[in-house]
Amino acid sequence: MEALMEIMNYTSLFLNGSSDFLERNFSFWNSTGVGLESQEHSPYYGEYLTIFRNSYGSIHGYLSFNVCMFGITANILNIIVLTRKNMVSPTNAILTGLAVADMLVMFSYLPFTFHNYIRNDLSEKEKFSYAWAVFTLFHAHFTVVNHTISIWLTVTVAIWRFMAVSFPASSANLCSMPRAKTAIMATYSACTIFCIPVYITFTVSEFRGTDGEVMYRVDFSEIAQRHDKLLEKINFWLFSVITKLVPCVALTALSLGLIRVLYETNLRRQRLKNRVDTDRSHDRTTRMLLAVLLLFLLTEFPAGLLALLSGILGTDFFNNVYLNFGETMDALALINSAINFIIYCSMSRQFRDTFSYLFLPKCCKAQEMKPIAEPSRTVATACV
Repeated sequence: MEALMEIMNYTSLFLNGSSDFLERNFSFWNSTGVGLESQEHSPYYGEYLTIFRNSYGSIHGYLSFNVCMFGITANILNIIVLTRKNMVSPTNAILTGLAVADMLVMFSYLPFTFHNYIRNDLSEKEKFSYAWAVFTLFHAHFTVVNHTISIWLTVTVAIWRFMAVSFPASSANLCSMPRAKTAIMATYSACTIFCIPVYITFTVSEFRGTDGEVMYRVDFSEIAQRHDKLLEKINFWLFSVITKLVPCVALTALSLGLIRVLYETNLRRQRLKNRVDTDRSHDRTTRMLLAVLLLFLLTEFPAGLLALLSGILGTDFFNNVYLNFGETMDALALINSAINFIIYCSMSRQFRDTFSYLFLPKCCKAQEMKPIAEPSRTVATACV
């Protein structure tokens, strides 16, 4: 338990729920990395991972800034396209809610990465001003809430699609637009409430800089320190482990179920050569959503696994492995939030057609887009 308490002294609730956010705020920013010094014969090859971290840290700010710029633009385009009249469907409504959450994460991360990684001309006092500390606290809470919303909306999409393909007879009722709107609002509300422990765990505190001036940083609150740092421990397991691993396990099971359904559908198609186009469009939709789910697993599962190992193996693993991959996992989470637009364009003909009709009119035929099928005929259609 002592090892877990030491872990919590460095644990934050940033994009990945447990990156080295607080450690960055406790340390002065420099170009060679933060907080951890390379030591010979460190456990878990920590000296080599520190070299990797320092090397990647020199480009993290520029990479993250560009990913955020692209991701904000891409998600705005997602929202515009998915809310067009011909694209309206229950699944697309959930994908729109997902795009909004991802966009908000990157809106917050943009000034954060610019201030802390790209601007090298700031004095110590400017870096740790009271206004910046307040923004950092807001940023920590805001990104945790919206990233948690993004995670659970991804799970919702998977559940939605699994019900549509597994229970086609009753999917018109199960996957209706009112239910989709309810699911979106419930996810936004529940995640905001679920993150209450985060709000009361951190606060802005004063500290003395190298020249003795009063400066400000994000620190653990007094409430978080009570009862043998119980709130810190709860936050670690809730946001570093549970909110990562539980969705990943659920998405793995749902993805395998969708793959099984696709396989069985392909076998039936081989026996029935006259399958209707609607069934093929269902398959394209399922494949596209599978790509979204698998991308999520590739970017989120490593963070949850490393957090779980940190809780089990203790401080040495956390300091030598997890912290050295903190910025890399942040970058993966940002890429996951930004890349859905590419998936939609590459795998959805209707998304491409609608996008071209809206933004590339000279390259498109001068005709109105055909509306998608009614839910009673093509249930939970998405971007086909």
